[in-house]
Amino acid sequence: MANTFSKDDGFNQEILKAAKLLFSKYGLKKTTMEDVARHVGKGKSTLYYYYPGKNELFEAVVKEEFNNAVKKIRLAVNQENTSKAKLQAYLTSRLKLREEYNNLSKVISDEIFDHLREIFRLKNEFTEVHIDFIKEIVKSGVQLGDFKPMTDDEISFFANWINAAFVGLETPTQSSLCIIESHESCSKLVDLIIGGINA
Repeated sequence: MANTFSKDDGFNQEILKAAKLLFSKYGLKKTTMEDVARHVGKGKSTLYYYYPGKNELFEAVVKEEFNNAVKKIRLAVNQENTSKAKLQAYLTSRLKLREEYNNLSKVISDEIFDHLREIFRLKNEFTEVHIDFIKEIVKSGVQLGDFKPMTDDEISFFANWINAAFVGLETPTQSSLCIIESHESCSKLVDLIIGGINA
């Protein structure tokens, strides 16, 4: 006899949406699986059918948020025609999304020491995706002649350096963030990244 109780993607999205809201509002420690189940109008046992525990649910929420962010960034990048404009779109979109995910980011930073292994594993996965994203833009720019010829090792070094710089720009304690959030200021930053400060 076939199993009539299969996982529903629509309901899973409801779970993730509710969990994100509760984690952002109350933090990971204070939010329980029962809270999330109550929010979606189901019993706790139904929630456990989808996720074995709160940590797994939290990890799924973080992954979902990251995947949504990557989709938004890719959409912005794909709308541009030149390699330089794609790099500008990448930076602008990444900085804008920082504000959108600010509450969840605070939960992660506040509780990082309690969930060190899971959070650092996710952070490493996300870092690799961003580095690959930058490599893709730069490699395409090199092939099109928009950027100077670079070896794969040089592109990799550049992508890692750019990602590290962008992470610094995303840090909430940066007091000068407001000066780089407009398209014009992002354009100036990309000009410096690409051209340096040579006369």
